[in-house]
Amino acid sequence: MNRARIIFIALSFYIFIAFAWWTYAHYKNSKIIYTQQKDVLEMSCYKATFDLQGAIDQELFYDTLGLQKFFETNYPNLEVVFLDKYSPLNNYMVRPSLERYQALEDTYKRKLVMYIAEGGVMILLLFWGMVVIYSSFKKELFLKKLQANFLLSITHELKTPLTAMKLYMETLLKRQISPEQTKTIVENSLNETKRLQEQVEMLLLSAQLDSEKYEIQKQSINFSELVSEIVLNFNKPRPKAEAIQMAIQEQVFIQADAMAIEMVINNLISNALKYGGKEVGIKVCLDQNENEAVFSIADEGPGISEEDKKLLFKKFYRIGDENTRKTKGTGLGLFIVKNLVELHHGKIVVKNNKPKGTIFEIKLKTDAD
Repeated sequence: MNRARIIFIALSFYIFIAFAWWTYAHYKNSKIIYTQQKDVLEMSCYKATFDLQGAIDQELFYDTLGLQKFFETNYPNLEVVFLDKYSPLNNYMVRPSLERYQALEDTYKRKLVMYIAEGGVMILLLFWGMVVIYSSFKKELFLKKLQANFLLSITHELKTPLTAMKLYMETLLKRQISPEQTKTIVENSLNETKRLQEQVEMLLLSAQLDSEKYEIQKQSINFSELVSEIVLNFNKPRPKAEAIQMAIQEQVFIQADAMAIEMVINNLISNALKYGGKEVGIKVCLDQNENEAVFSIADEGPGISEEDKKLLFKKFYRIGDENTRKTKGTGLGLFIVKNLVELHHGKIVVKNNKPKGTIFEIKLKTDAD
């Protein structure tokens, strides 16, 4: 990646220098041509003077009118100025016409503007193209990294329950065990099957959301009761000291898909428990603010960096590296959460908790609206 980036920057720098040199070369060339044209014009004055003097000596004309006519016919870019009104044919000066000087200068300036404008436009277009290419290149590398992380994580997430189920089945086949032990093994196998099914359903759901084929079925639901029930289910196996705290306003109703909203809340609580650290201090709140239901879940974990916040809801994205990460997951949870919330025309934001930790906040329209 670093090598490709260095090559790209070097090529971009070379192309910029080449275009700058092209513009400068044309500018210098135009200046040289302008100077040469001026010199040629001024040198033609000497030739015209000798020719006029020869014509006077040969008596081709006898007055200034004849000289002027001869001069204009042969030297349209020059003009003759008579210095002595008493003897004009012997006292005159040949010089370039003001119009010709002006025409040369206008042509020179027009070319300068053209070359500078063309060079500037080309450099701007090149810069824009390089930015687009670099952004696409960076995005491609980022996606490859996400996909690699996803493959590692999903392999682990699918392999673990399959391995456990295989061991349970082999135990049943090879050993004589009591009915109680058989029941325990079957229950564990069912739990692993459920875990495997959840992973497959997550994959299917993310694919549906990605292709915009997932449809929600809205109905009036008691958001307060739904949140309370989910939190209580999480608290059942947990000691009181580690229980999730609740501050739920009663009778908050929303028009929503109950299964989708349940999935959103489950994912957010699971994430808080997974990434919040040992002493997570999770608190779930639900309030009604005019025509909005505001759901939030706060933890007191290590928090999330500003850089990670920008990428948090992208598909397959997980904080850290899959080779060193200890927490389980596929990087699909928050992607699914964000998409389900947006399908309900809601908003989800991530904020810093004080003094430490993270807050996920969701706003949904209430049923009254």
